[in-house]
Amino acid sequence: MGYGLWIALGISILFFYLLYRFVRKIVPLIVHGIFGIVVFWLLNYLGVLRIPIDAVTFLIGAFGGVLGVVIVILLAYFGVPL
Repeated sequence: MGYGLWIALGISILFFYLLYRFVRKIVPLIVHGIFGIVVFWLLNYLGVLRIPIDAVTFLIGAFGGVLGVVIVILLAYFGVPL
């Protein structure tokens, strides 16, 4: 095997390692965001509370997780616009 093949192998291993690290950090944000949207949709559908489903509430739910969803619900309950 030549040096070019070893360099290509090293670059591909580095690329897949970085891709793995990136995906590992993004997947929980997506899962939390989807959980938040489902909770907000259920509250809107049942008529319990009107919470706008937009980018701001999605990001708060994604980065905050369950605590972020609770904070958005409390803000909507007290009438604080997001």
